[in-house]
Amino acid sequence: MGVKKLIYSVLLISLFSCAERAESTVNSINLDPVERQRMYLAQERQILQGYIDQHQLEGIERNGYGMYELSISEGDGLTSEMGDRIIYSATVYLMDDSGVGQYTDTVDLGMSEMEIGLHEALSGMKEGEKKLVLIPSFLARGLAGDLDKVPPQSPLRYDLRLIQIVR
Repeated sequence: MGVKKLIYSVLLISLFSCAERAESTVNSINLDPVERQRMYLAQERQILQGYIDQHQLEGIERNGYGMYELSISEGDGLTSEMGDRIIYSATVYLMDDSGVGQYTDTVDLGMSEMEIGLHEALSGMKEGEKKLVLIPSFLARGLAGDLDKVPPQSPLRYDLRLIQIVR
């Protein structure tokens, strides 16, 4: 009987000690998802502001979406609106100035499958206009990046030129 009591005691002690350790581990890892997102967005704003300061982008302005826009040259044609078919060119960079790509595309503004931030940046541009846009990750390629050249949660720089509006 003494051996059985000893074994039961050891089992009970080990069960309670494991349960206590498991709880403390879970509590230390648990972070409110909303707070985590706030922290990430604040960190990303600092990255964007650091890029602006490093490149001395005088006159760049933050819009209501959290993107930063700087007009490089004014256009003289029609002004783009959501629903317009547009032809534009873009050169895309990461915040370390490494190039992601350069392309020309035709899209239906506000209806095509491209980054939300890009739709917003192109809306209101005039034909011939050029501008630099810094787009936070949640409006660019998002959480996963593009699984190729754009890492997860990467803000991007776009050098845009609106070539033509087709109505």
